[in-house]
Amino acid sequence: MRPTWPWILLTMALATGHAYGDCPSPGQWWQADGAVGAPTLLAQAARQQVVLLGEQHDVEDHHRWQLHTLAGLHALREDMVVGLEMLPRSAQPVLDRWVAGELTETELLAESRWDDAWGVDDELYLPILHFARLQAIPLVALNITPELRQRLVQEGFDRVPADQRYGIPTPLPASSVYQQRLTEVFEQHGMGQGDPAMLARFTQAQLTWDTAMAHGLAGAVKEGALAVGLMGLGHVTYGHGVEHQLEGMGIRHTLSLLPWDQAECRLPDPALADAVFVLPPALTHEPTN
Repeated sequence: MRPTWPWILLTMALATGHAYGDCPSPGQWWQADGAVGAPTLLAQAARQQVVLLGEQHDVEDHHRWQLHTLAGLHALREDMVVGLEMLPRSAQPVLDRWVAGELTETELLAESRWDDAWGVDDELYLPILHFARLQAIPLVALNITPELRQRLVQEGFDRVPADQRYGIPTPLPASSVYQQRLTEVFEQHGMGQGDPAMLARFTQAQLTWDTAMAHGLAGAVKEGALAVGLMGLGHVTYGHGVEHQLEGMGIRHTLSLLPWDQAECRLPDPALADAVFVLPPALTHEPTN
């Protein structure tokens, strides 16, 4: 569901890039070796089992980039499924009816309980949702409710019947680097310094979140589709979140893609994602004619 704490370390990672001899230009894809053409990058992505498209939820250009990337991928892989962090699994029947053309926009938002489930401006996401309906691309609700996530953390996966947790498996433990990141975020936000039990619950909640989304994407892969997941940046960076849990489910071919807000001719750590797309500088005012 909607994040309850900011990814401060992610912000630091995005701001602390590496200088290159050639400044990247808006509209370019960049990988570790430098600029790569869109046809090459999209062809690489289309050969994967899963593609993860990270976002900062309230940045409009991130969603425009996602839409354009989805269109490019669909031109190469018609057997594509789009997974959404934004809605819990209980909203799946509503998404199915939307793609089938049975609901209006108003009905989609009301019946999925968009405002309660996510709360981020629906106008940012509607172009993507319309694209999926126009192209008859299945949409998959990847998330679980905060209540279920908390129950899994408090009671443990084995104590919650499989049918009540949608068959979601027990998460893999966090890598040492991911655990360090989560610990720093936990401590920076005064969530209970010096309380190991609270830190453990916090970590397990994040791992549960990652695993729920990975499980939803893995289900689409088993049907033979290219599963494209739309989710917050923090679940994608460095491969520690959803990608790590996908590997535990036998999904080995994942590509992580992020939008990059260019600043001072710098790019992020090449390990941040498999590729980044360079966005134009954000406008501080509406353009005039």
